[in-house]
Amino acid sequence: MDINIKTSLIRRKQEMYEFYYRGFGNRIKRKRLELKLTQQKLAHGICSNTYISKIENNKVVVNREHLYLLMEKMGLPTENIGFPEEMVEFLLRSIRYFFFKDIENYTELYKEIEKYNFGILLYIVRFGYYILTEDKFNASNIYDDMYRYLNLLEDFGFATFLIFSGFYNIMMNDYQNARMVLNSSKEKIQNNEMLLGLYNYLKFKTYGNLHLFNKAKEGLVIAQEIFINYSNIKRVCDIFVDKNIFSVYEGENEDIKFHTDHLKSLSYNERNAYLITLAYKENKPYKYLRHLHKDGDYYLTGKYILARECFKNNKMKEYEEIKKCINDMHYSKNAELDYCKLLKLHESKEWIFMKDYLINHVLPFAVKRQNLYLIKEILKQISNILKEKKRYKDALCYLEKIDQYKHKFQKSNSITA
Repeated sequence: MDINIKTSLIRRKQEMYEFYYRGFGNRIKRKRLELKLTQQKLAHGICSNTYISKIENNKVVVNREHLYLLMEKMGLPTENIGFPEEMVEFLLRSIRYFFFKDIENYTELYKEIEKYNFGILLYIVRFGYYILTEDKFNASNIYDDMYRYLNLLEDFGFATFLIFSGFYNIMMNDYQNARMVLNSSKEKIQNNEMLLGLYNYLKFKTYGNLHLFNKAKEGLVIAQEIFINYSNIKRVCDIFVDKNIFSVYEGENEDIKFHTDHLKSLSYNERNAYLITLAYKENKPYKYLRHLHKDGDYYLTGKYILARECFKNNKMKEYEEIKKCINDMHYSKNAELDYCKLLKLHESKEWIFMKDYLINHVLPFAVKRQNLYLIKEILKQISNILKEKKRYKDALCYLEKIDQYKHKFQKSNSITA
């Protein structure tokens, strides 16, 4: 490594340590007030009142010796203090494990930091872990809480939080917010190649899901190069999967090259969403949907597509079996849509009732997930039903809504965009 770069990295780490040592002042002050101690009483036998005041106002970097003595005086277990030197290393490890999608090692890191009570960087490390393991509940709690503490982060910690936040919003199907985070983090990546790779992969995923494919490809080129340079097989597979999904979105189905090996890098939720996207307009969806995982989201959606295919091809025994499976699992899966009702409407050919269900339930389901492809397909289906009923003006209105939704989600909500 070039000596100048090495010196710069060492200096930057030292600046990070000093920044986070200053952050102990807020915690000391909160605990002192909780114990109803004056600065004079807390300082007695350890340091001066002025020094305590400077610590609490983040004007000096408290050293370990004084910190231990102050913590002991306030009855705080010193073994649970997360010192900046350790916290920065934990953060760097978390970036590496997130970059490589290494859940096994990230789990070990998560266990390692369980004993620590203090350290703003610990929240970011845990946040990344919850995103990687798709723990939406805990990830949401940290995401909501962290905005109160962003002023306690220096640039590198802030950049990491922003990148993790982008992936959090992708996980929550909020591509508008992912785009806002993306634009906010552009100038804060610094000289960390792993963060740069994640940033560009995030750009690829965000703009691809917003159907801004040219912008998506800008991120793809850089992310792919970085992942390949690091022999990051899991992320390379993820890119391959996303390219297939976006090919479907663009209507370029001939570009799809499906390999079951790529499913290994995906979570159960990612796997099912991918397979359903490929199967949605496929003449033989079974070749994809036979790989659905029962524990993943959208499992019943995949079963619904299979049931429709069986009904269309008059495979009534299989159709009834799948319909029973959907009915049995409706409540255990907390299904937002009544797939059995949709199948009954297909059986009876009650197209006006089908149109109403699509408008009132299925369309809001797709809008909530900001899934422009599904929104487009639903609106086309509604329009076709209206055309069959010779309601041409209404049919045209629903087709026009496709562009309205595209404009709504593609419109930037970021000042820096």
